[in-house]
Amino acid sequence: MFKRALKYFAPLFLFWMSFFAIERLLFLFYNMDNSGLSFSQLLEPFFRAIRLDISTVCYLISPLFLLWIIHLFIPIRQFKLFHKIYFLSFIPILAFGLVVGLEIYHEWGYKMNRNVVSYIQFPKESWASSLNSPLWLLFGIYSIYTLVFLKWGLRIANRCQNIVDATSELDNKWIVRNSSGAILSIFLFGVCLRGGFQQAPINQSFAHYSTNPTLNAAAVNTVWNLIYSYSREVHKNPYKFFTKDEIEVLVKTVENKNSFPKIFTGNNHNIVLLILESMASEMFKKMGSKNQFTVNMDGLISNGLLFNNIYGSEKRTDRGIVSILSGYPSLPLLSVVKQPDKSRTLSFLPKRFKQIGYETSFIYGGESEFANMKSYLLNAGFNHIIDKNNFEQKNMNSKWGAHDHVVFNRALSEIKQMREPFFSTILTLSSHEPFDVPMAPVFKGNDRQTLYKNSVIYLDRSLGDFMSDISKEPYYNNTIFIFIADHGFRVGDAINWYPRRHGIPLFIYGKPLKKEWRGKVFSDVGSQTDLAKTILDQFNLDTAGFGFSRNLLAGSSGSAFYTFNHGFGWIEEQQSLVYDHELKTVTYFNDDISDSTNNHLLNKGRAYLQNAYQDFIDR
Repeated sequence: MFKRALKYFAPLFLFWMSFFAIERLLFLFYNMDNSGLSFSQLLEPFFRAIRLDISTVCYLISPLFLLWIIHLFIPIRQFKLFHKIYFLSFIPILAFGLVVGLEIYHEWGYKMNRNVVSYIQFPKESWASSLNSPLWLLFGIYSIYTLVFLKWGLRIANRCQNIVDATSELDNKWIVRNSSGAILSIFLFGVCLRGGFQQAPINQSFAHYSTNPTLNAAAVNTVWNLIYSYSREVHKNPYKFFTKDEIEVLVKTVENKNSFPKIFTGNNHNIVLLILESMASEMFKKMGSKNQFTVNMDGLISNGLLFNNIYGSEKRTDRGIVSILSGYPSLPLLSVVKQPDKSRTLSFLPKRFKQIGYETSFIYGGESEFANMKSYLLNAGFNHIIDKNNFEQKNMNSKWGAHDHVVFNRALSEIKQMREPFFSTILTLSSHEPFDVPMAPVFKGNDRQTLYKNSVIYLDRSLGDFMSDISKEPYYNNTIFIFIADHGFRVGDAINWYPRRHGIPLFIYGKPLKKEWRGKVFSDVGSQTDLAKTILDQFNLDTAGFGFSRNLLAGSSGSAFYTFNHGFGWIEEQQSLVYDHELKTVTYFNDDISDSTNNHLLNKGRAYLQNAYQDFIDR
């Protein structure tokens, strides 16, 4: 029986191990651009991945393993048919996921997981995001990958019937022998499934070994990573570093609530909050750009108040919206906005203004249901939600919905109908991939960086026209305009996990801004989460429930926290680091800080993460 089992399972293991090895090779070729790594360094992920690959193979062949066990006692004559259905079902789907995962990691910096899958329920938007990807290359890889392994899989299916028939003929009379064989098989299968005899079942940490995140990602089996992301318990805090008392000391901030300056003349001003899609701070002349991408916004900044050291909490809009409107930090591997039972317990900036009589609106040219945003927006207290369903079909001229100039024109008409005071939020979208803007390109080229720059110029022009038009309205002199990005963008060689990638603009403009604050630059480190308390304090509104937000003008020590799949970045003035929780190590820190400072920053960041995740669990 043992030899027959080996003949049956060995080809299956070889098939799937080869399937993952080829995917890993493709992953390294696709994502290790000019890395300068040696051949041995590129080879190491294949060895580090073996245990996770074996565990994944066991998950994948578990239906066939179950059939084998049943067959030991009840002969099954249609093994060939079962195997053909198995391969024809699994190979096209898994190959598609793995090939898509190449581009997902290239752009987002993390492997296929439940968050990625959750976006697939919005196929039109997902397609729009992919249009700047090398689709023909990916389609070619997928076609060859699928055809080669389908052909191999069907050969295994044709051969397996003879093996199991022989097993049936030889062993069916010996029930005791088959029973002992089944018990041994189940035991060995279980050991391989959990990744060995160690106390804890295998996880990504068993494959992580390098300070190079792409090598670690290559070593993690993509299918296993997806399965694991669905098994994570959101009611259990995976980030436990300190006691409660230690956390209180480490996360404590000192704010002088009574001494922060008032930057506006009077109260009851209208507020227009403009959330700029994928806007990196380094696109602005006032924040380091050598080119004129944002002529109109730079003009507003010259007469406004600029916060030039602000960071986004993650790389996705659904995370950024929560950080801006609720002052709530992003958390690794989950989106708060996609957890309606949790997100409805948050505090909301627009709702605080609604409670004192403000009319509120949210205006967006895309689909508000995307990533469960509409549920969040309704809880946030918006009286009116305008999205793509409220635009005429002729205006649906962007892959995501209506272009920014159309949205701004609609915003003008919507705001005109609102009673004062009002709080209106506008979310732009044309600077989102695929950057298909209705404008003759200023920069020639079809690469992501060039297309992105052109889309920023288009957004700036559209916004300039909007500000020119709205300045003619009677409510203009009583209106504050707040500009902030939902997240940054990977400009040039900005690495996904490093602080530069997360830098975003935040500036305030409007006639109610006191003259002494116009043209001023505020350089303290801050986060998206800090906008809520900063504005609420200016209007003397209750800030209870915004415990993760900090008044940027209150004189407390500035810091920013952002997350990625398995870790976080922590930034203070002239000090920053990145911590990878899977590696349990700091993977980046700026050269100017000592080891003691590094440890202090690390402890503050870990305490913040533990505290934020526990707050989410307790909601």
